[in-house]
Amino acid sequence: MREKGIKIFVTGFFNSGKSTLVHTLDEKAIHVEKELSKAYNEEKTSTTTGFDLGRLVWARPNLNYETEGVIMSKTEYLREKDEYSGWHIKYIELKGSPGQTQFSAVRKILAKGSDGVIFLIDGCDLGNIGNGLVVLEEIKSVLGQNVPLRIIANKSDRSDYHGCEMISNMFGEQVFEGSGKFNLGIKDAIIQVLKTIFNGAPNDNISEKEEVAQDA
Repeated sequence: MREKGIKIFVTGFFNSGKSTLVHTLDEKAIHVEKELSKAYNEEKTSTTTGFDLGRLVWARPNLNYETEGVIMSKTEYLREKDEYSGWHIKYIELKGSPGQTQFSAVRKILAKGSDGVIFLIDGCDLGNIGNGLVVLEEIKSVLGQNVPLRIIANKSDRSDYHGCEMISNMFGEQVFEGSGKFNLGIKDAIIQVLKTIFNGAPNDNISEKEEVAQDA
């Protein structure tokens, strides 16, 4: 069966952890970046200027879209494919964007055609909440106000993390806790976006993107 991937756009303002998230989920992800002339907050030494591209697989033992299943990198799936014989497989293209203000046009181009969005907020930097809102509205202007979306207050592993309740109140939308660096809450967020995508999709669209794993 010809592979057709679900496209999930990973975006947010500068330094929200987009590249880290993509590369945590897929260590072989492609990354187009540039070194910063001066480290940001004494920790960030490079920034995405093109895109990040990771490839994942969502494997489920049945067709029920309420089934959580397993999220893994495509590399991991191919290595362990025999374990998932008979499972239903969806391929996911995880595309990350640059977050700086001047890359607005690039974000809009990369966002086109996406089926869902993982939106990141730097949970340790409340000063950039407003910039995050600008980016979110920018993406919704391209994909629509009802695009399947999960907003994550990232970097929950850090001691200076402000908490998703405070950030939800400031952002004006429900925000979920997570850490892209340690993969906390991230796969769950992707699964929720996938459930929203497929529970609202026409049957013919679902069947086009469904594959049943066979023995290698």
